Parts: sequence; C-alpha cells; structure tokens
Amino acid sequence: MNGNWPSDMLTEILLKLPVKSIIRFKCVAKTWCHLFQNPTFISQHLSVSKKNHKRLVVYYWDGNNDNFVMRLFVDQALDFYHDLHRPSHFASIYRSLVFCVDNGLFCLLDAANSILALWNPATTEFKILPQCNQNIPSKISAIADTLGFGLVPLSNDYKVVYIRSYLDLEKDMEEPAHIAIYSMSSDSWRVFEDEEVEFFRDNHICGNFNNACVNGVYYWHTFKSIDDSGYYDHKVLALNLGTEVFRLIDLPFSKRGGHLIPLHDRIAIWDTDLLVDIEISNEVWVLDDDGRNWTKVLKIEIPVLQVQRMFGFWKNNKVLVESVTGQLLLYDLEKEEAKELGIQTKEDWYFLFVHTYEESLVAIGNE
Repeated sequence: MNGNWPSDMLTEILLKLPVKSIIRFKCVAKTWCHLFQNPTFISQHLSVSKKNHKRLVVYYWDGNNDNFVMRLFVDQALDFYHDLHRPSHFASIYRSLVFCVDNGLFCLLDAANSILALWNPATTEFKILPQCNQNIPSKISAIADTLGFGLVPLSNDYKVVYIRSYLDLEKDMEEPAHIAIYSMSSDSWRVFEDEEVEFFRDNHICGNFNNACVNGVYYWHTFKSIDDSGYYDHKVLALNLGTEVFRLIDLPFSKRGGHLIPLHDRIAIWDTDLLVDIEISNEVWVLDDDGRNWTKVLKIEIPVLQVQRMFGFWKNNKVLVESVTGQLLLYDLEKEEAKELGIQTKEDWYFLFVHTYEESLVAIGNE
C-alpha cells in the first residue's frame, strides 16, 4: 500500500494527520494498523500535536444562558469552537465535576459519587477507574476533592492523584486527607502511607483551579495559617509522578498567593490576585531545573483591563486572562490589545476553567 513512497516520508505525513483520519485509515492496510498502534508512533504523533495543533478547552458557567458549558477551540487564532460532549455518565454532572487535562487525556471526577474516569475525546475511549479502597468510617463526611493528573515521560504511564478531605461528624473536626495514586499501566491504586504525607498535613490545597503538571511533576498551590493576623504562608506542593515522592517548595512571595502556569516546559507562578488586599507585582517567576529556586522572567502589565486571573501563555506572546467582569480574553502583550473569545461567566463567580489540549492516539480501553 505504500507504493513508491519511502516509508520514512510516509510516516512523516501520517504523523501530521488528525486522530479522526488516522482511525479511518486503519483499515487501509495491516501495516498501517500496526503502525498506528506502535508506542513510538503514538508518542511522536502526540509531540507533533503539541507543537502544531494545540487547542483550548474551556469549562464555565455561561452567564448568558445560565448553564454549564464545556467548549473546545479548534484553531490557533481561537476564533472557532464547538461544544465538547462528555461521556454519558458525566454528561449531566456540573457542580460536582472536577477534571484535569494532560497530554491528550482527560481525568474526570464525579465528586458527589467519588467516581473517577479517563477519557480520550479524540478516540472517544472512556474508562471508569476501579474504586479506591478508602475504608472510610460511616460517620465521616467528605468535604473536598482534589485531583492531580499527568504523564510520566520516562515510562509513558499516566497517573491520577486523588486527595479527599474529610470531616468527623461526631467531633466536628477535619480528619487527615486520604491520598492515593492510580497508575494506568497497572490499572491499580496505591494509598500513601501517613509518613509519606505527614509533613504537609497542615497545608490546604487551593482547590482544582490553580494547579498544573509539567514534565511528570504535578504542582498544587497550598497555604496554611500563620497566626491570628489573617495572613497565610503560601507554598507549592509538588509530586513527582514517577517516583511518587511529595515535597514542599517555597515561593518567592510567601505571604500571598499567585497563579501556577506552565511556561516553556517549566512551572511558573504569576504574582497577581485582585481578590486579596495585598500589594502585588504582576511578575512571572519560573522554577529552576533543580526545583528549588525561582527566577523572575518578566513583568506583565495590562493597563487597559482589570484582570483577576491568568491561565497561561498562548501563541505569539499572548496570554489568556479572565477580566474582573468574568470574560475570557486573549491579550497581546506587544500590541497591548485584548480579544474577546465569546466566553462570559458570572462576575466574581470564579467558575471558569481553562486547559490546553492536544489530540492523542493513546488507548485507555472502553467501558
């Protein structure tokens, strides 16, 4: 079926195709079918997608129509999008839906029922994960669910981190969080021992809107109370998904928060938060390769807008931000111009989640 095409040239062409076309071409020849299932081809295709076909997923409360919407922008200019329809079990879940996106896959959590799943929108494969054996007493109530999810580059294994906080209903006291990690390659969970996580028990994770995975390390923004003054000590909690070891990282500004964002294969933090009455710098700091020191790389000033959150960098020196009125904007740092993306949530509702996404051929198995 290759005709006179050199195999290397043909592979280069196929690597640039969207997943939908590759699935359709599986029936062309057995050699093509085997090629599309080859881990090297799958990894190379993902790399091409990340470089040339990065997309944007937005999940938000649509203030115009009063409903929850998940949308996928399909072009680099962010001009066109369509609704992204979730698998049937999660189609009608809104307030209790928690999710992460990394390297072409979604990790979905129905927090109300403690159901976790993996989903590949490009191939439509969907799999509910086995129950994490939590052995939680009946008089304990869950009060918070936090996710982590990412690809381990060295092993090509996807891992899920599930952190669940509990309240003892009889004592009216918060119990130590239950923390477990799932490996897609083994289809199994491992519960962290107390001694592995005891050192950060006093740190509270800032929900699911301010976290990121970079190069197989997942980062959460955490805080703990300093004293009765109302100030908090902010740190970053990092988990190496390969070694499954946690550690706490000091921030360059410890008494206020910021927004964690990926930047050129490193984790960065943007020092801004209009929701707190503390002086901010609008500086972006990047964590060095040793994972211990931060370096200031730039200062972002958006003079014509009031911005309460930045979600990350886009193409051509542009950033994705949320205005104080709940609009998602693409801001050009050089031209100092803002482009409205047609996404409007409720003002001060903080219900706007933005993730970069690229198509992947990774198989997760259907259910």
